[in-house]
Amino acid sequence: MPVYNGEEYLKQSIESCLNQTYTNFELIIVNDNSSDNSLNIAKHYKKIDTRVSIISNEKNIKLPASLNVGHKAANGEYISWTSDDNIYNLNAIEELVYAIENNDSDLVYSDISIINTKGEQTKTVSYVNFENVIFGNFIGSCFLYKKEVFEKNKGYDETLFLVEDYDFWLRASLHSKFYQLKKNLYNYRLHVDSLTNSISFDDNRNKLYRDNVRKMFSSFVKTILGEEVSVMVDFQTNILTHQKIEFSWLKKNKEVFFRFIKSINNYPNYRNNKTLKKVFLDKMTYVLVLNSKRKYNIQRSMFIVMHFYNVLDFNTVKTLIKYSFFKK
Repeated sequence: MPVYNGEEYLKQSIESCLNQTYTNFELIIVNDNSSDNSLNIAKHYKKIDTRVSIISNEKNIKLPASLNVGHKAANGEYISWTSDDNIYNLNAIEELVYAIENNDSDLVYSDISIINTKGEQTKTVSYVNFENVIFGNFIGSCFLYKKEVFEKNKGYDETLFLVEDYDFWLRASLHSKFYQLKKNLYNYRLHVDSLTNSISFDDNRNKLYRDNVRKMFSSFVKTILGEEVSVMVDFQTNILTHQKIEFSWLKKNKEVFFRFIKSINNYPNYRNNKTLKKVFLDKMTYVLVLNSKRKYNIQRSMFIVMHFYNVLDFNTVKTLIKYSFFKK
């Protein structure tokens, strides 16, 4: 559990770990040079529970480096990490351990709930098919993986603050087997001071986030395609950061996308070719919807149908018809 000035919710987070139905674990709290009462709170729990240990960084080294510090100190076969403001369901670790041991997997992840500052559930999040990870972090915040996944990845990339977890999943997806557990086991808290929130309201953080998203995708795509990365990276980055994409650009570069699908299809986590094509179908349909020039939408829809006819579903067909003939 990396902690930086997390005193407000830290007690709840720690107790959600210590009260797990699965009890054979160690809780390593990495205090990243907090200036509030976080360290004293951690010390209190260390006194009353021998499973708790504390590592204090001499200076603030940020989240990805703190994750590496904690992982290197871990003794267990399996590792997870949680934030100082989030809460596990009490059976979360038990369910994750059972899933990873009974599904021939290296990493397991689950659905989550979103909670507010009072701990009240505001929505539930059921993640889409794994292959969507190409365009977004659909692994989320509740997971468990073998320590060897961390070792094969050579840790978290300390230069990719704000996307360190997403980058970790992308790299791991090329060498370790993922399993999606369709159970809700975790409570992710949205509040003013959260890292996620800071990306939206802090211009410097937002710029860093965008820059690191591009670096992350560039490294990932280079592994898949070699040197020809710019088109695919532009597509992924613009989708994730909600930038405008011209449909004519998609048509122009269609061969790159199909080459990417064919290449990544060689990796075990991405062997389902139809699901991969459906992911790209959804993104191209999304681009069509966001383009406002109605008079071209029939042609765009025909392009989509011609190239993705074998993975079309009812809802996509409805959308194509709507935006081709009825959108004002």
